[in-house]
Amino acid sequence: MKHRVAVVGLGGIAQKGHLPVLSSMNDIELLFYGRHEKKVEAIAEQFRINRYTSHLEQLLDWKADCVFILTPVPTHYELASFFLNSGLDVFIEKPATSTSVETKKLATLAENKKRILMIAFNRRYAPLSIKAKEQWGNRKVTMANLQKSRTKPGFLGLFNHVNEELVHVIDMLRFLCGEGKSLFTSSRLDKDGMVLEVATHIGLESGGLATITASLQAGHWYEHYELHGEHATLDLNCFYDLEVTTEKGTQTWKEPYDSSWTSNLFGRGFINQIDHFFNCIETRQSPKTDAWDSLKTQMLVEDIIKKNNN
Repeated sequence: MKHRVAVVGLGGIAQKGHLPVLSSMNDIELLFYGRHEKKVEAIAEQFRINRYTSHLEQLLDWKADCVFILTPVPTHYELASFFLNSGLDVFIEKPATSTSVETKKLATLAENKKRILMIAFNRRYAPLSIKAKEQWGNRKVTMANLQKSRTKPGFLGLFNHVNEELVHVIDMLRFLCGEGKSLFTSSRLDKDGMVLEVATHIGLESGGLATITASLQAGHWYEHYELHGEHATLDLNCFYDLEVTTEKGTQTWKEPYDSSWTSNLFGRGFINQIDHFFNCIETRQSPKTDAWDSLKTQMLVEDIIKKNNN
């Protein structure tokens, strides 16, 4: 089945993560939209796309059947509502919206319109994340430590950092450990309001405990998930290696990024998640990361912010 795919938003995440995958797929016709005519023209030329526009309604005139919304978060709700009401299936870069209230409205709208609505939490689709989930199995997590670090601050205010940056780690907590609620959160901001550090403690529904920490003054980009429970330990260095230790010994897996035959976009989950979206369009099955599931992640985001002690 050939899909006519509208891409709304042509910034960094689109150019690095989504467009290289979409432009290489068979049976795909891409339609580009951007607010700035010169910019959308230049990117369309780069990816050899013939149909591009700075007028949103033109995408409907061209009979797009699905849309990738890759714009800044505050625009997601309005754009997704427009396309769902227009009868299109929708893929949104994370997080779904700015609030759980908006995300719930989109989930309900998609359900009523019988449209596919998928949120792009690419880490869930990364091969080593899938392997980690398989290897841990049904073990109960009694303690988990999840950390994401960068070399410099990038978000103004705790809400923006947690909702747009730390949300990936929060979603992976749910994926690997199950549901939970924030017990308390601590954070430090610089004099301009930029987030420097965040630490939050989570009580898991299983009875275990988890911590999520973030440093914006680290020596390098780093994302690490560590689980303990039932005489087992899992260490996932996202997206590069996985180690699982049990009473039977230790097993390790590595993602061969240096190999010419393995794409970083496969290792980071972009290829799998896009394939999953198109499979859901064709089968009409709900995505693994649909809006209802994303709503749970967003509610935990808001709970973490609410429990901030600073």
